[in-house]
Amino acid sequence: MERTRACRWVKLLLPVLEMTLGHECVLPARQIRSMEEFCHAFPGVRDVFIDGTERPVQKPKNTRRRNKMYSGKKRQTTRKVVMMTDETRRMGFLSRSKNGRRHDKRLLDKADIVRHIPSTVTVWADTGFQVINKQHPNTLLPKKATRKTPLSPEQKKENKLISGIRITVEHAIAGIKRLGCMTQSLRNVDLLLTIPSSF
Repeated sequence: MERTRACRWVKLLLPVLEMTLGHECVLPARQIRSMEEFCHAFPGVRDVFIDGTERPVQKPKNTRRRNKMYSGKKRQTTRKVVMMTDETRRMGFLSRSKNGRRHDKRLLDKADIVRHIPSTVTVWADTGFQVINKQHPNTLLPKKATRKTPLSPEQKKENKLISGIRITVEHAIAGIKRLGCMTQSLRNVDLLLTIPSSF
């Protein structure tokens, strides 16, 4: 198959695939505006896992745009998204992509999804989402050490337990990146200029 005809083949063959599978193939939601929409995206879920990931892009020649896309975490120009999965690694939510300089928590706040998660659902996140427990009562975060207050052995053990459970979202991200489309540099400069929310 030629790369230039990929979109055409997807439009042609997706209805056939959906008919064969017996259900509609749904992409992750870009916005969740109510609790009903959350329950539709994550039916019967008890735990959700939130994490951010980045995709490298070509360095813009414009210094201002390059600085906006520079990620201190990856040390390269990137586009960043926040995703939410359930315990089966099914991705139900994917935020719009933003410049790599933006913080994960800021992207999550912009998506405004946390307030639509029912209190019965446990939210698992990493230390990048520190204040999320004020927005959702049922949240589990690893404890963060500081220079003045290092972690106790009990806190370290608890962090290890949380990380062991939260690894589900890392496996989901790795599953996408294994395809190669998320790890290779995005070279479509026109797409970045015209549609800043694309990934």
